[in-house]
Amino acid sequence: MAKRALRIAATADLHYGKHSLGTLHEAFAEISSSAEAIEVAGVGFAGIAGFGGGFGRRMLNAWGEPLIKQFVQESIRHAVRLEQALATLQTERRIVVLHYSPIRATLKGEDPEIFAFLGSSRLEEPINRFRVDAVFHGHAHNGILDGKTSTGIPVYNVSAPALRKTGKPYRIIEV
Repeated sequence: MAKRALRIAATADLHYGKHSLGTLHEAFAEISSSAEAIEVAGVGFAGIAGFGGGFGRRMLNAWGEPLIKQFVQESIRHAVRLEQALATLQTERRIVVLHYSPIRATLKGEDPEIFAFLGSSRLEEPINRFRVDAVFHGHAHNGILDGKTSTGIPVYNVSAPALRKTGKPYRIIEV
């Protein structure tokens, strides 16, 4: 049996809170703020806020002062929470909703000096391992709209400022 296309309307930054835009948007707001996994119309959604920490070889590691170690531990904690949320989903299709970016690519346009505060590649590992269908994130207000994880999973920056640059306050994504 062939998969039916799923169309997702992304309407704003995922951290702006609940708007009266319908059940799916409310689900996004809920899961992106509280590390949950829910099912909507047979599609699994896993989400957390995520955290900073940097990307690849430039990812911050736990060394030095206690505050640096706490920052790194918080980044790790968010990646573990995402993994736990994904592990609970029993659906064929899975979508991840984040505030912070799991990849460097969608940050292009931001000042490289702040990349470590806009996301972490620690979030990418569970996304790749659980082979999700798509990832939506906000936070990268000057970033580009599209990217892919190292295994080719599409990542969409849906921050309101980035979407406004397109002339539309929304995107329709088909997965």
